[in-house]
Amino acid sequence: METALLKQRATLYLATLYGFLLLIWLAALALPGAYMVLWSLFSVLPVLATILTRGITKDKSPWYLKPNLRQSWKTYLFAAFLPGVAILLGGLLYFSFFPQDLDLTARNLVAQYGQYGAPETIQFTVQTAILIGLAFIVLSPLVLPVYLFALGEEIGWRGYLLPLLLKLTSPRKAVLLHGLLWGLAHAPLIYFGFNYGSEYWGAPLTGILMMTLVCVVLGVWLAYVTIQSESILPAVIFHGASNVIGEMAAFVSFLSISPLLGPNPTGLIGMSGLLIGAVILLVKQTRNQ
Repeated sequence: METALLKQRATLYLATLYGFLLLIWLAALALPGAYMVLWSLFSVLPVLATILTRGITKDKSPWYLKPNLRQSWKTYLFAAFLPGVAILLGGLLYFSFFPQDLDLTARNLVAQYGQYGAPETIQFTVQTAILIGLAFIVLSPLVLPVYLFALGEEIGWRGYLLPLLLKLTSPRKAVLLHGLLWGLAHAPLIYFGFNYGSEYWGAPLTGILMMTLVCVVLGVWLAYVTIQSESILPAVIFHGASNVIGEMAAFVSFLSISPLLGPNPTGLIGMSGLLIGAVILLVKQTRNQ
């Protein structure tokens, strides 16, 4: 009986969330401006699906919003700074493969922030670019507004679906499955060019597949800090910090290579640091089972 109820809740959550995403995607096909609605609601829909599922199935389980800071402070530090290190390493590996794509004039940075007073001409060296990357690792957990966007996704995916799956299957399968499902939920956004644009080989299918892989990898990290702390708040910090520093490599890139490869961590090479870390965490989790 308990297993059937858990399956019902997981299925209802996913059906509700995917249903909302499908409806908005169809609306965006008919009304191009609706794409922005899809983007703006993407972090709200997991919360809505969670609330509806809890209400319909009378679910009184924890929301995993209690900080548990005293016993989990190491996990908070891990979540705040380790993603930045992994993303920086992935960016460095990308530019070691494609040094011709390194733009030390940072024209993308000027284009993005010139209206806010950024100098019109910038000349970095490799050393200063790395130092700025290290500075962003320290600063990225402090950009509090990005947490609001991350919080919605974490409430649904790590705060609700993941605990259900952990009760239904082994930890490793639950972690990988929830990341896979989270990645597939991004398909409507990728279809409209989010993260990858539209000028790349195999678009949009290859972009959807790559984002699914990215979410499986990130899902391992996010699940790890959630399970360790019994709270989604470290995952919110990790998610927010990753969103901030994840865009940094593009500011010193000509972006002439396929976004499926990098330099951002949404590309195969750009995510290499996160991927290695995810494998280590999965192995560690398996040993602890």
